[in-house]
Amino acid sequence: RVSPLEFASTFEEMINYWNYDYEEHFVRTRDQYLLCLHRIKQQPVTQERTSSNASDKILKKVVLLYHGLTLTSEVWISNIEENRNLALYLTERGYDVWMGNARGNKYSQSHLTKSPKNADFWEFSINEFAMFDMPDTIDYILKKTGAPDLTYIGFSQGTAQAFGGLSINPDMNDKVNLFIAMAPAASPKGFSHPLLDGFVKAAPSIIYCLLGRKIFLKSVVFWQRIISPPIFVKLIDGAVHFLFGWHCNNMSPDQKLVSYQHLFSMTSVKSIVHWFQIISSGRFQMYDETPSLLPWSTVNTVIDHLPPKFPTKQITTPIAIFYGSGDTLVDFDILQSNLPPLSYVKSIHGWEHMDFLWAHGLEKKVYPDILKLLEHFNSPPHISHDIEEKVPLDIKYIDTESTATVIPDNIKVSTIAVSQ
Repeated sequence: RVSPLEFASTFEEMINYWNYDYEEHFVRTRDQYLLCLHRIKQQPVTQERTSSNASDKILKKVVLLYHGLTLTSEVWISNIEENRNLALYLTERGYDVWMGNARGNKYSQSHLTKSPKNADFWEFSINEFAMFDMPDTIDYILKKTGAPDLTYIGFSQGTAQAFGGLSINPDMNDKVNLFIAMAPAASPKGFSHPLLDGFVKAAPSIIYCLLGRKIFLKSVVFWQRIISPPIFVKLIDGAVHFLFGWHCNNMSPDQKLVSYQHLFSMTSVKSIVHWFQIISSGRFQMYDETPSLLPWSTVNTVIDHLPPKFPTKQITTPIAIFYGSGDTLVDFDILQSNLPPLSYVKSIHGWEHMDFLWAHGLEKKVYPDILKLLEHFNSPPHISHDIEEKVPLDIKYIDTESTATVIPDNIKVSTIAVSQ
């Protein structure tokens, strides 16, 4: 059975399929990019039982969802089952849900002075995602909603820009009450094939020579339009198995037909080179300009020209992590060693990277935990949000199908490995 969602190619068509209204906003970053935000509209809730003035509006708890590399806001509403779409799941539970779009993807290809046709438009990397996109988007949302802070939920690169953004923008830690990282990508292990591993470690000049200085794999978008979806699914399954060793068995064939149509939007070659530098060095570092021309002084460079690392241990926002045991892009031990004590960790046995967007069972294995986290770290909406201390969440439960994972005593987390 073919889902009508398979033929929806834009956010508007997809959200209309689910019978929701939405708003489109544009954030002007400090370096003059215009980023598109999608917000699901919901009827305002009024406070009747907790106030003598029944007309007082309750300030809704705000959540910002941010996609991964080459993706868009579409991924948050691309599950064929409505309750598996995190954006809709949270909206139905009273949250004010916003979805970001990184510079360069099809919804954020505008700049006040630069054209996407020119190479200078594409001169951005994770540095800019962390320095501008993430904080400027959050400031816009808080100003628009009047909320004192929000919860940030990222997937893959959406987590990396938050790790970077929270570390180099200290004031953001007071504006993000909780950071939920799904399939965090700040410590990727690299590729499974030795030839690809060698390509990753090549000099940036070689990579730029092969890929250009503008859009990464622009031809994929073209081929995606002309290849039939079943064949495209087989190509993607083969590609991710070759690149990362993933099997993609936790997603149904029908789900792949829909979700794989939303895997590729545009990004810069420079951002890919930045990821290659991170993989090659084993450090979550800023882009290496060789020599570095970066203006930030949050950390110091060291001898032999090592570019500065993002100072992620300085993050004070509570962090919750969800990752799969089969995700070859996540090295949890390295990630944990570079972060402050975590508030919550959940490892799901057999899950891979993309499963946190599209796997069967998301609504049972991930979303209830997210709700508990949101309830714990968000103050009641009608009360001042000044919290004296952000304490780790203490959830002590293990499903009957689950087994506990032993972790260091100094990390106050609940880690659960869920069997299939």
